[in-house]
Amino acid sequence: MFNELWIHRKYILNNAITELKFRYAGSTMGIVWNFLNPLFQILVYTFIFTNVMIAKIPGLNNTMGFAIYLCAGLLAWTAFSESINRGGGAYIENANLLKKLPIPEHVFVAKVVVSAAFNGAVSYLILFIFILFSGEPLSIKWLLVPIILLLLFIFAFGISLIISFFNVLFKDTSQIVSIVLNIWMWLTPIVYTRAIIPEAFQNVFNFNPIYPFIEALHQTIVYKEYPASWIWISMCLISASAFMLGYYTLCKLRKEVRDLL
Repeated sequence: MFNELWIHRKYILNNAITELKFRYAGSTMGIVWNFLNPLFQILVYTFIFTNVMIAKIPGLNNTMGFAIYLCAGLLAWTAFSESINRGGGAYIENANLLKKLPIPEHVFVAKVVVSAAFNGAVSYLILFIFILFSGEPLSIKWLLVPIILLLLFIFAFGISLIISFFNVLFKDTSQIVSIVLNIWMWLTPIVYTRAIIPEAFQNVFNFNPIYPFIEALHQTIVYKEYPASWIWISMCLISASAFMLGYYTLCKLRKEVRDLL
């Protein structure tokens, strides 16, 4: 699979960049919306949680701490869920190309995930600029964010590979995935902190595969700390396991899915 992805790397990157350029084709400002949308999202959350629903993060004196906390996790979740939703439908969406061209199936999943990764990277760039304008100093820990996001999107790629096959075999898969993602988000401390959850239920987070990624982003961006060793180990194991499971599914179901498209 690595070899096929490498061979088609230009196709994947070019398509991801093209999608980013033309996502808002037809609008007056076009590509500028890729920057304005996350900016407005960050500004709205900041206004609400610093002026209307005043919320603070324990241990932080920054009045915009909760807004930054929320954005640090929510931007990653948005890009992750986009990868899963759109990547899971990549085979059906590109069925005509898969029938006519000798392009490996997972290339179409990869270009969706790379596109979501580019969009997520833009969002985090806007967030960092916003944090600096709010008066917060630069932090060397922020350099770890691209590594965390890379591991997150490897995880997303593995899951998307699995879902994309089942989407062809079972037509209701996409609806089920949407429901699962909604529940999954609320089981992850993104719009709330882990501290507000009763201690008896906090162990649930240890079984949530995306929790280490969100926690790592919170630690690096909000608290400006290095993520703990267990977080790095968890992220690497989860990403590698999802990738290998996706590869196993690809090997087992590739021919059957080709016949059904």
